[in-house]
Amino acid sequence: MSYMNPLHPPVPSNSHSSYTALAGACSTYQPPFTQAMPPTYKRLPQAPLSKVPTSRRSPPCPTITFDLYGAPSRGLGVPMCELLARSGGALERMLVSANDGVGAQMSGSLGFRTINLKILWPGYEHLDRSYPLEIHTPAGPLTRGQLAVQVARAFARFIEVCYPPAHHGASWRFGNGGIGFNRLMLSAVWNIYDDVWLAEVIIDFR
Repeated sequence: MSYMNPLHPPVPSNSHSSYTALAGACSTYQPPFTQAMPPTYKRLPQAPLSKVPTSRRSPPCPTITFDLYGAPSRGLGVPMCELLARSGGALERMLVSANDGVGAQMSGSLGFRTINLKILWPGYEHLDRSYPLEIHTPAGPLTRGQLAVQVARAFARFIEVCYPPAHHGASWRFGNGGIGFNRLMLSAVWNIYDDVWLAEVIIDFR
């Protein structure tokens, strides 16, 4: 069953972009980021981590992507507000491969059962927030749909604690006249090192 999403209209070729906020971070596992983005979409620019170990304890895990049925191309993401609003059955019909047990591949060679989602947002770097996500449940490894919901919840919690941003992040501020949670699209999660992951986020500035 296809889910036709009106948020993702076809994109003309002159709006194509090869930019990714995480390009080069882990090229071996680079996900299939979309080459076509609507002109109102922007990828969240994420500053490099300041405390990355010089050596890994485990090899990087493959990137986990999130795509909508009916989207014109891969990598355009899923609205986070939809992830929190819909039931499990609705997510299965909306999210491609929602029932895949991605928690198993995210465990890595060291068998992590919890990962840390790092949220880096321009103007809010001082918050330095990480959110632990359980990737194994009593029923088995976390599914793609369950992971997407956990990531969306982490971003919702992050927004709740945000203060007015520094001047350099003014265009990315939350709140009055700024970005709302309903503008955030989850495209992927990316293993930076060991149990630390980042989210690839797209903001709809319409």
